[in-house]
Amino acid sequence: MRIKLTRFLLVFLASIWLGCGGSDLDIDFMSKDILHGTPDNTQAHMAVVSLSYADGRCSGTLISRAVVLTAAHCAYGQSPGSYTVGFGDNWYSPDHVRGVSEIWVHPRYDPDNLVHDIAMLRLSSEAPAGITPIPYLPESLSITDSDVGINLEFVGFGTTETGSAGKKLTANNQINWVCTNSGGCNFPAGWGSYNTICHDQNPGGICFGDSGGPAFVIRNDREYVGGIASYVLNEYCTGFACHGKVDEYQAEIRDFVGGILGAPCTAEWECDSGFCASGVCCESVCTDTCMACDLPSDPGRCQVAPNGTPCPDLDACNGTEVCLLEECVAGEPPDCDDDNPCTNETCNPQDGCVYEFVPDGTSCSNLDLCDGEETCQDGICAAGNTLNCDDNNLCTTDGCDPQTGCRYQNKPDGMDCGGGLCGPAACSGGECEYEDSLDCDDGDPCTADGCDPAVGCLSQPAPDGTPCTDNDLCNGDDTCKDGVCVAGQAPDCDDRSACTQDDCDPHTGCVHTNLPDGMACGGGTCGEASCSAGQCMQDGRMVCEDDNPCTWDFCDSELGCTNESMPDGSACGVCGNCTDSHCIQEPDCMLVEGSCGCGGNGTSGQDLAMFLIAFGLLAALMRKR
Repeated sequence: MRIKLTRFLLVFLASIWLGCGGSDLDIDFMSKDILHGTPDNTQAHMAVVSLSYADGRCSGTLISRAVVLTAAHCAYGQSPGSYTVGFGDNWYSPDHVRGVSEIWVHPRYDPDNLVHDIAMLRLSSEAPAGITPIPYLPESLSITDSDVGINLEFVGFGTTETGSAGKKLTANNQINWVCTNSGGCNFPAGWGSYNTICHDQNPGGICFGDSGGPAFVIRNDREYVGGIASYVLNEYCTGFACHGKVDEYQAEIRDFVGGILGAPCTAEWECDSGFCASGVCCESVCTDTCMACDLPSDPGRCQVAPNGTPCPDLDACNGTEVCLLEECVAGEPPDCDDDNPCTNETCNPQDGCVYEFVPDGTSCSNLDLCDGEETCQDGICAAGNTLNCDDNNLCTTDGCDPQTGCRYQNKPDGMDCGGGLCGPAACSGGECEYEDSLDCDDGDPCTADGCDPAVGCLSQPAPDGTPCTDNDLCNGDDTCKDGVCVAGQAPDCDDRSACTQDDCDPHTGCVHTNLPDGMACGGGTCGEASCSAGQCMQDGRMVCEDDNPCTWDFCDSELGCTNESMPDGSACGVCGNCTDSHCIQEPDCMLVEGSCGCGGNGTSGQDLAMFLIAFGLLAALMRKR
């Protein structure tokens, strides 16, 4: 899309052209092409941007990371919210877009004569990474009449010769005229406005789609924005065209962009010097301790900081450092003790003193036992319950010592302690004793009996579980429940003997009476059995001997004969040991006189015979059992 200029501006330009000998104009400029432009997609010119707003489109140049330079007639009467700034080679499909937060139009801009046709837009956010701003031409490198004939390069988003629009184009020409006359200039080709650089349109030039775009000049091998596309002679973009002369507006640009020494900054790119120190644009990096660039006496110059100027080392735990005679002197570390037993005090180099609550319930005692145990709650030491030292004893004086707690002092013996209905009473050894004690015992083990001087005898239910008795041993151990004696579990009087009759006597408990001798009492698989003196005796025993010295042989009334293995290692004859129910002889033991190595001295044949006889008697005794 081409930038559409207002009709009154075109009529004004046409009247200028007509006043200089031109003919009547058909203002149908939208169909005309930029002269001899070629696409420009160089990285260096990524700073040339497209501007879209409510009334049309323009071009502009990024001169700092957040400021675009353009023509006043592209911003006059517009609001920041109506702008979109596009970065890329095509304004229909930019690579990146930014909003606009502020517009500056030259306060003496004359829309009728296009004088002071310069404006600046402040981006709502920094330009995309990788795009380098192109500097504006400073006053020290200003364009003068002596520069007539030097080359200019124009870049913008005007239409191409084929009628397409929106692509970034570039064209070259030379300076033909420079106008610095406050009343304007009368060039051979037409009238020129004040503070402009002008050129014919041959071999290349600008057209309406390039309004606000740059005319680049080279100074000392560096590219600068020397002009701002302002107007063309006629609607055909022929004859000549003019750019606003940028170097004439250095003060205004610096004031809006910043960047001069002493101007506020947050990054190096915001400063002409390339150094941002102490929050202002500085002549150098100015990072030495106790040197500053923001001193009111000469902002932007790196100077010795006054005594007392903070020079922090970013460690809040070692105090506040200040400058003294060009040296940074350490301060006093902060005292983080808040005298609160319910906080833990630490120091963080970044934040300074840090206080954390100790766990709730942590003791914070004030060493006074009389006011209770203080504990921490949410970082605050909360008071405990006051110690109750009343022992309800009329014969003691009650008090509290902060270090030892409750203390009691006996009142003098003989002091009346108020017997009342319970009879006369006096103190004795710290106790209230009745001279003629009233007998309040009601004989019930499930009541607690006592006397109250005001009402006399009192009986209250004894605690559940208090032992009591109903004098009947056959219903178990009795205990109190709700003031009543309740029977317990009956005793088990079964003595597990088939030869006794089991009974219970309320006075003596379990009674076991022997059944008559000779009464059968069973025997099972091991033979018959009968009672004898209350015991069930086996009449005859089954022989269960298996002749294996490594088994226990016995009769079980239910299972019959049972032979259980003796533990491994049990002795089984001369120099033998049981292993898996077998008697194993030691390898070096021989049943010959003097040859048994188990004992070390040998064993005679006679000794062996005596041993076997003893072993046979032992086995017989075990079978009899």
